[in-house]
Amino acid sequence: MTAEIRAAVDAVMAEWAWHIDHGDVDALVALFTDDARYVAGGVTLDGKGEIEERYRSRTRHGARTTRHVYSGLRLTEVTPAAVRATSTWICYAANAPAPVEGTRVFLVADFLDRLTHCADGRWRLAERTIVDVFRDSTLAPVRVPV
Repeated sequence: MTAEIRAAVDAVMAEWAWHIDHGDVDALVALFTDDARYVAGGVTLDGKGEIEERYRSRTRHGARTTRHVYSGLRLTEVTPAAVRATSTWICYAANAPAPVEGTRVFLVADFLDRLTHCADGRWRLAERTIVDVFRDSTLAPVRVPV
């Protein structure tokens, strides 16, 4: 495994967290391959179009403030063309606009990813599966995925 691949994968993770937390759907969707698969909360999304629609739906049901934090990035099956990555994520969430009083951990989850090195030189998510570990059922999500 090269340090460059690890840094590139870490950058994709950081960009995903930033864009989802700041509502930049176009940049968020650009992190996926055209035929990406996304599995979260019992829902399977196939292709960029379905993924984009789900992300856009986050803002249709009222205010939702989130912050995603990840750690434990682990890479396996590393080749110059593809890599599998696992990481642990914490999602703080509130069904209210920022600033939110108090802190709520909505979800702790394992993210199981496959990234592909694309022709334009960028690494993109080809598969993402979110596996809940802990979930605060008192904070109903406005949408899926986290």
